[in-house]
Amino acid sequence: MQEDRFPLGAVYAVLLLVGAALGIWGAFLVPLRLPGGIEGLADVIAFVGNVVVGTLAARGARTVPAAAMPGIGWLVAVLAVGSFARPSDEVVIPSKIGSDPGIGMVGNLYLLLGAVGAIVAIVLANRRRLDWSSPVETSGTNQT
Repeated sequence: MQEDRFPLGAVYAVLLLVGAALGIWGAFLVPLRLPGGIEGLADVIAFVGNVVVGTLAARGARTVPAAAMPGIGWLVAVLAVGSFARPSDEVVIPSKIGSDPGIGMVGNLYLLLGAVGAIVAIVLANRRRLDWSSPVETSGTNQT
């Protein structure tokens, strides 16, 4: 029996957009400091977001490429947002703000951890792909 499936092209497009939204949201959180001087929320969002969205996408679509789509959308969005600079040299992912060079480390970790999170989602989906295959129906066979 053929399984009725939603067109994967539409699913992949939505996953690309979800990844892009995740990337843009996190990029604007890079310079954020939480109360108490804690920074790095963007790094956590990049890693955990890409892993969770990628693995859930792969599980829902039952394909490994679905795990890659949010990571690809995230990477394209972050590179696009990070490459635009205004004439006054303002960027979204800064290397430093005033006398605070720690923001540069948060920005670099954001880029690294987001890419690693996307790769982890693909690896986890690849390991689980055999679990998604439907079991072979053995009803109707005679075993003696």
